[in-house]
Amino acid sequence: MKSTPLDIRHQEFPQRFNGYDRHSVRAFLSDLAEEFEMLLQRQQEQQDYLLDLEKQLEERKQHEDEIRRAVVSAERIAHELRENAARESDLLLAQATTQREGVLRDAQSRGAELEARHQARAAALEAAFRTRFAELERRLHDLTLERDRVQAQRLMDLEREFTERHGELTTRLSTARTEYAHFLSAYRSLMSSFAEMSAQHVLPAEAALNAPRLPSHDLMPPLAAPEADALAVRGSQEAGAATSPDESSRVLDAAQPDLPAGEPHSDGTLTGQEERQGA
Repeated sequence: MKSTPLDIRHQEFPQRFNGYDRHSVRAFLSDLAEEFEMLLQRQQEQQDYLLDLEKQLEERKQHEDEIRRAVVSAERIAHELRENAARESDLLLAQATTQREGVLRDAQSRGAELEARHQARAAALEAAFRTRFAELERRLHDLTLERDRVQAQRLMDLEREFTERHGELTTRLSTARTEYAHFLSAYRSLMSSFAEMSAQHVLPAEAALNAPRLPSHDLMPPLAAPEADALAVRGSQEAGAATSPDESSRVLDAAQPDLPAGEPHSDGTLTGQEERQGA
């Protein structure tokens, strides 16, 4: 028969003479009832905990079955996935191989096409370059010929102009030298005539005529051989021509500087105009 803490607290014992102390027995029973109650509570708690554990164990067993089934299913699914992945990988590998081969073929075809286009473009550029280079060479040759022709023409023009100018200047110089020689010859003739005329007229001693000394050397610079020959021929032709007194007087007046009327020259002679007036 099971006892409860309440039974222990209310337990009655038969009374005898010289028995136990009633209060001590009650206190002990009360303590025992409390301990028993605590033990019962612990037992109940342990039972509850055990039931809970059993329930959890049952649930875990159920979960284990579910997990086992899930593991089996997962293994089956994993196996299927591996098989599917293997098939898909093989399929993808085959597709990738096919695509790679197609891409390689396209790349090779594209490369060959680009190479052909590049070769054609290079050939066209080389032909254009050679054509342009030949054209530029021809142009350079034409320009060189044109430049040489222009330079030659310019040189010929300059030479012709130089020759003409040189001939003109040479002619003018020869003319000037001839005129100078003619003037000098006329001047000498006039001076000789004046000397003869002064010798025929008797003048005072203080006004004696002194014949000027003619220059013993030629006042003009030496001529070149062709010019000297031409001047000598022309002078010889003009030496024999007679000179009138009027022309000699004009030449002498032109050669002498202008002096006041009646004033003799530095050599004591009078101008041709004064001499004519005196005559």
